[in-house]
Amino acid sequence: MDLWHFIKRANAKQIWQLIVLSLGNIRLLWPTYKATKKAVQYSNTYFGTKHHKNTPANAFRHAIWSYYIASECAHWSKNDARVISWTRKITNLHELILPKNELADAMDLHNNAVGLHIYTTSEARALEEVINLLLAKVHSSTKISSKEELINIPKDQLVYITETTTT
Repeated sequence: MDLWHFIKRANAKQIWQLIVLSLGNIRLLWPTYKATKKAVQYSNTYFGTKHHKNTPANAFRHAIWSYYIASECAHWSKNDARVISWTRKITNLHELILPKNELADAMDLHNNAVGLHIYTTSEARALEEVINLLLAKVHSSTKISSKEELINIPKDQLVYITETTTT
């Protein structure tokens, strides 16, 4: 995502939130940017453009993004609680600034949380292991049609709204 496009979509309150959050975590901006670019790159590699819709590929992108932000930021800050807090706040703010619809936003927030859950539970720490784990989770992801369904979805289960198409 183009940073300028992101900023143009934000309102004044959201920009202020982003500034305050960023200033308090200035050392984490570069690894977050780097992780964002890599998450999109991995998603393109494995799914082409299918990750731009609310598909299982999109679930992968959000989970790897969240995991990779935490992983990259951990190299810059040894305070794991700070890294986890930053990752949660910056990914949640992203969804707030770039809203789609209520269900899609809930799906994205859930999948972001899956990536952070993997990071915090040490299911896999090496990036290659995480990618393989998430690729397996893509195949067992759950289709949802309402926000309320998320209550019953395990916190390590990827979710999606739209079936993947072959176009």
